[in-house]
Amino acid sequence: MTYNTSDIVLIAIFIAVIGIRELYARGVLTMEMLYTLAQENITMYAFLAILLFFVRRNKSPAPTPTPIPVTINTDIDELKQDMLAIKNEIVRMQSNAEWRSEVRSRGQASIQK
Repeated sequence: MTYNTSDIVLIAIFIAVIGIRELYARGVLTMEMLYTLAQENITMYAFLAILLFFVRRNKSPAPTPTPIPVTINTDIDELKQDMLAIKNEIVRMQSNAEWRSEVRSRGQASIQK
């Protein structure tokens, strides 16, 4: 699976945010250190701006409807033929079973005479 540039940047931002949060949770980074890098709400505004930029850039156009292929009619015709063949086979098997049961009943009748 190939990643495009925006996917890689978003993954990098995600890893950076998780890394900064873990460093802060373990006490390596303090709020004073973070405030020296970016004062108060600037970090949140930057994050939202980057997120908005990538969402607008990757917004896909409305999907175009796909036409039904012409070959569907031939597939339906083939299925109808297969169903007819199966029905004919079932009728043949039933007639064979009826014929055999009739022959057996005649055979038993001739034996009893």
